[in-house]
Amino acid sequence: MIRLLSLISFVVLVSCSSDTTDDATEIPGSQHKLTSNSKTSTTSSSKTGSQNEDETFVVTDSTVTLRNNDFPKPKGRVINIMVTGVDSRLGDNTMHADANHLVRFFLDSGCVEIISIPRDTYADAGFDDTTNLNKLTNVRANRGRNTYHKAISEITGVSPIHHWVEFGFSQAIGLLEILGYKENAPSTLRVLRSRQAYSAGDYQRVYNQGQFIRQAMLRNVKHADDMLGDLALRAALMIVDTDMSYDQCSTLLEALVAGGFSDDASRIWVRLAPSMITRMQTFSFDSANIVALNKQIEHRIKKLGLDSVKITEETYEARLNKLIANAEADTAKRPRNVIHALRRPFEQRAWLQVPDRKRRAQYCDRLCVALEKSYRKTKQQQSADRVRAYVNEVSKLTEGK
Repeated sequence: MIRLLSLISFVVLVSCSSDTTDDATEIPGSQHKLTSNSKTSTTSSSKTGSQNEDETFVVTDSTVTLRNNDFPKPKGRVINIMVTGVDSRLGDNTMHADANHLVRFFLDSGCVEIISIPRDTYADAGFDDTTNLNKLTNVRANRGRNTYHKAISEITGVSPIHHWVEFGFSQAIGLLEILGYKENAPSTLRVLRSRQAYSAGDYQRVYNQGQFIRQAMLRNVKHADDMLGDLALRAALMIVDTDMSYDQCSTLLEALVAGGFSDDASRIWVRLAPSMITRMQTFSFDSANIVALNKQIEHRIKKLGLDSVKITEETYEARLNKLIANAEADTAKRPRNVIHALRRPFEQRAWLQVPDRKRRAQYCDRLCVALEKSYRKTKQQQSADRVRAYVNEVSKLTEGK
């Protein structure tokens, strides 16, 4: 049943910005010049030695050259799912699209194509062109999801977009933990967010994210009938924002596997849109390499003087605790204030960013209790029922584990 989880979990683990990490966490791109075509295997390389540690990523597989005519062109039925990582701070309703991946499932041929789009790609976000704000990342924030999807179709030439999945930083932490990154989920996201010092900039970052999705799918498809897959899929669906149901995910993945999808690396590929930059590094994103890459990021932050005051896990938890405590004090007399304060953190699953599991569960319980009570006091029964349904499902999943 892991094949069901792959539809949601594997394609939504590439979070973008967050209020615990900033864009100062970047290191220079590699100077490797190994060239191959886009079908190059991504076998892992764990070598960490380097002649010049200050100038080079040393955990790398190869450099690939991407050309449009290198990619397969499967025919038959296809389902297009837009996967978006949003930059949404704690309690903030504004959602910038900072990770953009159109994942295409070719059912009849059992193939998957990941089209990765840099966030700063030009798109009409509703601003005057002199402002330099007409970027894809701002379309989602300023013009909404539907217009954002239209912009994606214009950039990629792919239409229609059948389904969508969106997630923020806290949600991505939860998804990574479902897939087994319990000890280094924040480090994994940090590696995938690095962009500024690459010569290819955000093109390299978004390509890294696409490759992470690809490698995760190839690595886990062998667990097609794992007993915990059903629980994992249900947990993933509870974490993300999506228009897809459990049954839709199940049907889609079953059709893909029936079409021949397997751990054959040639059945899934990553391409960029627009295809302006073609030479990309390909990293292996197994756990050992994640650790090594993250250490290099730490080194380069200090070496380049890019370190800055960041919101740490401790300060984030303090903010979350204060937010919930203030809302709890308002529950009796000002329930609408509680809803205003806690609705968005509930949608963000903000407690998942707290590393300690016991305290995380406590924050979840406190937030959900206060929000449900406030919804019922203001006679918003459907909203209250949704919060209660979430709490009940968490309880069932916890018992299932």
